[in-house]
Amino acid sequence: MTQIKFDFGYPSADGVAVLAGELVHVVPTGRFKVGKRIVVRDSFDVRLSEDGTATVDVTPTDNTFAYEVTVGEKEDLWRFVRCVQVPDSTSVLNFSDLVEVDSTALTPVGTGNPLADIDQSDIDWAIRFINS
Repeated sequence: MTQIKFDFGYPSADGVAVLAGELVHVVPTGRFKVGKRIVVRDSFDVRLSEDGTATVDVTPTDNTFAYEVTVGEKEDLWRFVRCVQVPDSTSVLNFSDLVEVDSTALTPVGTGNPLADIDQSDIDWAIRFINS
């Protein structure tokens, strides 16, 4: 199991205030296996403490699932959803440090389009490699 620490705040006239007592909803993107046990796609909730934090234990992810984390209720304008990979770790991991992934492809988001990053030198190298 890996521990994830949530720590949330919101902007205020005095800087950043603590987001105390709010709901954090955690659900895997799909079922997964732990040993021989199949774990169904079910969720759990945790409330942030008075200091805006909460720590949970979760099974580390692999290439078959990630965790979708929702902070806030449906009526909250600031509500957001983030899908993350969770590595196997003996240390407590900060939620803010986890890699965000696309909930369907489970690939990291914000890494750009690899095809858009190809330039002529890459094409020349590929042609030389194919012809050698």
